[in-house]
Amino acid sequence: MSLIECRHLGKRYAGSKEALLDINLTIQRGELVFLTGHSGAGKSTLLRLLALIERPSRGSLRINGHEISHLPDVAIPRYRQNLGIIFQDHRLLPDRNVYENVALPLRITGAEPRIVAKRVRAALDKVGLLDKERSFPAQLSAGQQQRVGIARAVVNKPALLLADEPTGNLDPTLSAEIMRLFTAFNQVGVTVLVATHDRSLIRQFAERILLLRRGRLQGDSHA
Repeated sequence: MSLIECRHLGKRYAGSKEALLDINLTIQRGELVFLTGHSGAGKSTLLRLLALIERPSRGSLRINGHEISHLPDVAIPRYRQNLGIIFQDHRLLPDRNVYENVALPLRITGAEPRIVAKRVRAALDKVGLLDKERSFPAQLSAGQQQRVGIARAVVNKPALLLADEPTGNLDPTLSAEIMRLFTAFNQVGVTVLVATHDRSLIRQFAERILLLRRGRLQGDSHA
């Protein structure tokens, strides 16, 4: 069954050119997909539409069979409970330790303390940082900070994981390490969509590749 369906999807920002043009795309549940293209090709815009950080200007966007283009604002937080979102710049709270940063999505949803503790430690264990739960972001390396961001993104056990240039600030060794985490989550059923301009990294993984160029979907292939 398809998890993501885009039909004639478009996005135009006020006073600027089209960021996305006539995107027709289907992603099946359980796929790991790379989204690539030049800077400004529309990669981040597509992820922002999927996360409902932005709204489409036209077309249809269906997630799990439901049209979300016109989802009321009040329903967006609940929709995002099934999403994990990872950014290049981590966006960790500097005044909270690792445990509290990862726990944040669960606290927002009002999860019981017992559930919070279990889920947070399981997520930190998956990314190899269980021994850092009392550390603060400034005490961690860039790679460790990115892994904390990943733990926070998966702590809610999302069906869909969106990663926007997650290895952009990391060296090749750390980049490959982060990608192996994504493949591990994918192997247990999480649908993963990774936006990256790093074609050398993509070539290390035999997965589906979507190529965007100037807002249009120009290619759909496997490595």
